[in-house]
Amino acid sequence: MELLNLDEVEFHSFHWDNFDRDILAAHKKVMQHLGLNVKYTEENMPHGEWLDRVIGQSTAKVVAIIEPDLIPLNREIVEKSAQYVYQHDTFLGCAQASNHIHPAMHIFASPAFFFITPSCYQTLGKPSFMQNKQADVAEQLAYIAEKKGIRYRTLYPTCFEREPREGIWLLGNYGYYGIGTVFANSVYHLFQSRHADNVKLFLQRCDDVLNNRFSTEGFISSTSFDDIGCVVKKPKIKQWYKKIF
Repeated sequence: MELLNLDEVEFHSFHWDNFDRDILAAHKKVMQHLGLNVKYTEENMPHGEWLDRVIGQSTAKVVAIIEPDLIPLNREIVEKSAQYVYQHDTFLGCAQASNHIHPAMHIFASPAFFFITPSCYQTLGKPSFMQNKQADVAEQLAYIAEKKGIRYRTLYPTCFEREPREGIWLLGNYGYYGIGTVFANSVYHLFQSRHADNVKLFLQRCDDVLNNRFSTEGFISSTSFDDIGCVVKKPKIKQWYKKIF
């Protein structure tokens, strides 16, 4: 298999018009630092609907999504991710579980750091990225791939910085993740960028990457056996009742 040049990868990032401008500016600096040509879209529409459009219309060898509150910590992880999906004609993303959807155990490839070949999307049947009763944004692709026997890849968390307001998130039977999660020692995802204290955290981490001093010292292990804090509550099982006439 030929080596893929990143010039053959179409990079996208999406945000609404109320997204924090400081985060956006910092993100662009890191992308420039890593030599990534990212097309930013500012549009007030559902994330899944935008993904349907971008992935569905692309003619590139690989399409990559890098959300504006997520940064690769090095260029190598981007190159390896793009090459992997191109070589195996599949998709890849950071591991995530929908803790708000019962049974909250399904692990899928998150669209925050997401790579896919257009041909793989065709093989899947061009499913919508929109969330539904069973799945969060992009999760339906994983369900379909699993049903069709199409292997895809996820990058698992190694550590995170702090507990989210609703509690630390569970990743199936693997472990935990939260605010400022590092995946595969190579990708940093802030999460919940709407909160001011998280904004400051992201700006600091971007500055760390730009100055080659990023460190996970003091982070919480995603596979720790210790008491690491309050864990998010399990989602309630929705009961469906038939009317009795």
